Amino acid sequence: MSVNSSVSYFVAVSELDKSPEEQEGILIEVKGKGGDTKKNRSKALSIIHQMWEKGEIEPDLFPDGISQENIFYVPADSPNLKSSSALKESQTLSPVVQGAQEIIQLTKLQIEVQETAAEASPYVGIVKTVLERTRPLTPEEKDVAKDKKYGKTIEKLGLAIANQEEYQGKCTGNGHLILNAIAWQLNQGVNLKSDAVNNEPNKDNKQKEDKD
Repeated sequence: MSVNSSVSYFVAVSELDKSPEEQEGILIEVKGKGGDTKKNRSKALSIIHQMWEKGEIEPDLFPDGISQENIFYVPADSPNLKSSSALKESQTLSPVVQGAQEIIQLTKLQIEVQETAAEASPYVGIVKTVLERTRPLTPEEKDVAKDKKYGKTIEKLGLAIANQEEYQGKCTGNGHLILNAIAWQLNQGVNLKSDAVNNEPNKDNKQKEDKD
């Protein structure tokens, strides 16, 4: 998630007497720079009050009311901010939409890996030699390896693979819903075609009936 520098983040925590593991909170985005300022805290409290009045907050939250004591600042680089925002985004998307977005991103990453691997393919001999250490590099290979393009390409490939593996590890697995949907639609098309063929009148029988 990219963090907007013109936005400050706060969390409204319900039931402060509970342990941190049991506490529930709502992430609040306040437009405006400055971070943890009195003005931004007042804005955050006003936003949470508006949400309460509009019925956007679960009725069992904040049984003791909402005040400045419930408002906590969250730094822009906080891991909690990233996980809270990711959770918020995932809750607004249906599983099949999540799956579709994940497939799109995985496809982009796969293309990037393949294209970078193609760029690195001329260096396979050098990489293999360096890893296996079965022979010295030839003068020509040394010249190629000294070129800046060699190092940049190998590093680019490594980053592409790492990004792909990292993203795939975070995926929900809902991409399989898209596969299931495609298979179901294709199967429906086959069944409809089969039904149409079976329901088509037999020409020979029709001609026989006409003669009779």
